[in-house]
Amino acid sequence: MDYQAFQATLSSPVMWIVSAPLVIISVSQAIMFLGMCRKEAAAIGISKEKVNSAMRSSALTALGPSLSPVIVMLSLIVSIGAPTAWMRLCDVGAARTELGVCSLMASLLGVEMNTETFGAEAFTYSLWGMALNNFGWLGMVFFFTHRMDGITAKMEEKFDSKWIKVMMNSASIGLFAYLLINQIQSLAMTKLTPAVIGAVMQLLITKGFSKNKRLQELSLGISLLCGMLITQALINAGIVA
Repeated sequence: MDYQAFQATLSSPVMWIVSAPLVIISVSQAIMFLGMCRKEAAAIGISKEKVNSAMRSSALTALGPSLSPVIVMLSLIVSIGAPTAWMRLCDVGAARTELGVCSLMASLLGVEMNTETFGAEAFTYSLWGMALNNFGWLGMVFFFTHRMDGITAKMEEKFDSKWIKVMMNSASIGLFAYLLINQIQSLAMTKLTPAVIGAVMQLLITKGFSKNKRLQELSLGISLLCGMLITQALINAGIVA
């Protein structure tokens, strides 16, 4: 198969059809989990108002992380076609990781992505690489998630429940701090600036508008968006480089 024919195949109707099942499964799971969460919330006495509040906060907070993969996703589409990129990001959501795996698989064959040397064989290698790459965390979810309730219950029986909550919160803070440090350790202003702006916005909203419940729900999402948008404006103005 020549390069032009291969490129046409990557975006052919057949590729859209074979890529669709995983997307349909992911959307179906999201709808199913949402319904289960609503039922569980009602069963344990959480009001609809609180549930809707959590959903609004989560939806806005998700906007920031959802915007960042867009540019990388375009590179992925050029490399493996829109149907496969659609399918893979619906499964994983990390365009940068998938792009890195594709590049690694291509290098094993001695070819380069986005060149005529990247053909059907390299594409097949990439598909296997992406699938195996995310098997680890999907396997962890499948085998261990259902046991987490029991583990948490045993910890609360054996230890002070207040300290368990502190530990859980500390783990979340540590996780986000680790992700942030990985981005700003180079001390590049283009990465430090959004982090500082986001932190300042979060502090201002949390302390300055502590009585505004709706604003508190959306504070993280607003801080993320302000960090990105203000930094981009400063870069365009030549203030940050």
